[in-house]
Amino acid sequence: MFKKSLLFISLFAVSALFAWSQPWRSTPYEVYGGMGFSNYFGDIGGTSDEDNLYGLKDFELFQTRPSINAGLRYNFHYFFSLNTAITLGWLSGDDEGGRNEARGYTFNTLFFEPSTRIEFSFLKDYPFRTRRTDRRGRIASYSTLSAYAFGGFGGIFFHVMPNEALKERRETSNIEHGNAALVIPAGIGLRLGISYETDLGIEIGGRYTTSDYIDGFTSNFSKHNDIYYITTINLIYRFNEFPFRQ
Repeated sequence: MFKKSLLFISLFAVSALFAWSQPWRSTPYEVYGGMGFSNYFGDIGGTSDEDNLYGLKDFELFQTRPSINAGLRYNFHYFFSLNTAITLGWLSGDDEGGRNEARGYTFNTLFFEPSTRIEFSFLKDYPFRTRRTDRRGRIASYSTLSAYAFGGFGGIFFHVMPNEALKERRETSNIEHGNAALVIPAGIGLRLGISYETDLGIEIGGRYTTSDYIDGFTSNFSKHNDIYYITTINLIYRFNEFPFRQ
């Protein structure tokens, strides 16, 4: 039932993107794709220091894993955009060197995330540097710099691959769990125009989940659900007319 709900949300988000586009025929559309990195913050791993600066010290460079993503953006207002995306990635964690090193849990999780969010451009097409001039010495084109913040909703479908110690803990646990959850993405992004139709973007965003089992481990003493961050570098292509519309 829960999986069907997530699927319905994803399909609704995509259909909304198409439906809302009708009154804004002259507003640009964008497609993009890229790759990046994902980092997990949960019950496994982390620093051995109890004072971890609200989780900032739990960042582990060697547990950073790859991700890929693709999406469609509709700029329905000069400052606002609707973005629907899918992300495929990998999360990892290890107790070694952390507060719970003695138990020896490690995991790897593959995940698929469909999401929809609203983006607000608080810096829009700021002239960054001159690209070229015409024969009279006038600026013919230039790079632009844009920055935005985003928030939305989505889902995560995941598959956990635990080590033997964690696998034994999972087999003896009576705590109910699943392999799907809702996520709330939020973050910021930066875009640099490299041609009239093309931008290069970098984005970092946190995912606040409704599950404490994305790492394959939870307990009655756990205080927070799992969180993960995704950093991506994207190539963005802009166009004025939606190519699939009759």
